[in-house]
Amino acid sequence: MNMKYRIEQELFFLLKCRAVLGVLALLLVVSGVSVVLGLNYVAAERQQIAELVQLDNEERAYKRSLAYDYGGAAYDAFHAVWNPPSELAFAAIGQRDLNPTMMRIRALAIEGQIYETDSVNPELALAGRFDFAFVAAYLLPLVIIFVFYDLLASERESGRLNLLSVTARNSRILWLPRILLRFVGILVAILVPLWIGIFIEGAAFGLLFGASFAVTLLAVLWTGLVLAIATRPVLRSESIAAISIGAWVILTLAIPISGKVYIESSVSGVKGAEVALVQRESVNDAWDLPKSVTMDAFYASHPEWADSAPINEEFHWKWYYAFQQVGDESAAELSRDYRAIMLVRDELTARVSFLSPAVAIQRQLETLARTNLSASLEFEDQVRSYHEEIRRAYYPVLFSEEPFSSERLAQITIPGFSNSAQLAVE
Repeated sequence: MNMKYRIEQELFFLLKCRAVLGVLALLLVVSGVSVVLGLNYVAAERQQIAELVQLDNEERAYKRSLAYDYGGAAYDAFHAVWNPPSELAFAAIGQRDLNPTMMRIRALAIEGQIYETDSVNPELALAGRFDFAFVAAYLLPLVIIFVFYDLLASERESGRLNLLSVTARNSRILWLPRILLRFVGILVAILVPLWIGIFIEGAAFGLLFGASFAVTLLAVLWTGLVLAIATRPVLRSESIAAISIGAWVILTLAIPISGKVYIESSVSGVKGAEVALVQRESVNDAWDLPKSVTMDAFYASHPEWADSAPINEEFHWKWYYAFQQVGDESAAELSRDYRAIMLVRDELTARVSFLSPAVAIQRQLETLARTNLSASLEFEDQVRSYHEEIRRAYYPVLFSEEPFSSERLAQITIPGFSNSAQLAVE
């Protein structure tokens, strides 16, 4: 009995097995639906970014045409910032579904603008958006269990196992073709929609290979686990199925839940809303403080403007923007603490991923898709840097108290937000 004959034989048996074909077809459909939903999600985001950039430019130009002082021009000028979806973001939405991916910021205090909606910490979510990563993490193992749990048990319980073993010269040749054909069928069902999505997005080969390798490795792990249970001669098929489902519950549900509880209880602290609250309280308190208190604090961090003329008026724009900056500075340490907490939680989540294949595959796909915590924090850093450019563009006319003129205002140019999304919205 050669390998070629066994493969042809097992292919014939597979084509006759409606249950296995049905579950493979279901996996293909579910994987396809997740990819379509993901492609629609990122397409809608790109469209929203394009509209945001266009409307932002038009509104800012209109507001500038109405300005009669520099402080008011800066106050009314919103600037679009955005975090573009990568070519693989459709497969793993990740943090994009939790944190803001596009905003309009002003020269006012930035911390409150960033944390208007509190960022969700990178904890272990059991059920997020229905994307390809969800299908791979939670549904693929169930399909593998269904396909392989009775691989040997069905033959043993039907009385054919002994006959097959006697006629086969090598036990490997007996079962290997069946395992390989079913395994390949599973990979085709889950990966073909992903490959089509990657082709539509025009993603690099490295992303295709990385995502395919991660899913294949997950499938190998679960196949090996199920086969290790299924080849136990003392177990009947229903017992094998029950044990396999129990392993799925532990690895995909119990461990992530336990990890989530542990992370929440062991790593607690500052929340994004608290950062925004501290900043806003500092800004609000400044209205009741002597102006010298605010200006001294501002000049301590911006000594280049320390020779600006004293403020004698009840209200002055440079004082207003000074206490906005001081408000940010008052919340800076809290913001750093919040960021540190998120990174610690993310590190703990990474450790839990060694125990849970579901968490591991989601993290890996999110890393490849640039939808993880690191990408989210990188976007925040870009927003802060751009906000600094906006403030610095207006400070010279505010603190030197230049007389207002439309011509001078036109000379205050602020480059557009620098981001790779520019290619997607042009």
